[in-house]
Amino acid sequence: MVYQIMAPQVIDTETSELLEFTPNNIAELPNETLERLVADAKRIDKFKTVGEKELKERLEKGGKFSKVSFAKPAIEKVLTNDNKRKRELVIKYGWDCVKLETLTQLKKIYGEKIEDEISDLIVEKPKKPALKWE
Repeated sequence: MVYQIMAPQVIDTETSELLEFTPNNIAELPNETLERLVADAKRIDKFKTVGEKELKERLEKGGKFSKVSFAKPAIEKVLTNDNKRKRELVIKYGWDCVKLETLTQLKKIYGEKIEDEISDLIVEKPKKPALKWE
C-alpha cells in the first residue's frame, strides 16, 4: 500500500476552494478554527512520533530510504564527578566553577530529607500554565 500525503491545504467551507495553508495564516483564524487546528495537529503529531520511531528502527536494521539517513552522532563532553578535582578547581577558580546538582538529582542521591536541609536555597519559579484539553 502506498500513500501520498499532500502539502498543507485547507478547504474554504464557504466557497469550497482549496487553499494553501501556511503558519502565517494561523493569526487570522477564528478561535473555534484555531482550537480545531491545534487539536488535529496534536493527533497528527502522534503519527510523526510513531513514524520517526519506526523509521529509526528500520534504519538500525539496515533499511534504506531515499531522503533520510542517520546523521553523524553528536559528541557530548561531560565532566566526571570527581571531588578531588572539584576541590582543586574551587581552590584555583573559586566556588563559581562548580555547580550544585538539581533538587531532583540531590533527592535521588540523598533521599527526600535533603529538601528540608536546603529549604533556604530553594526558590520557586512559576512556569507558564500548560494547555488543558477537555
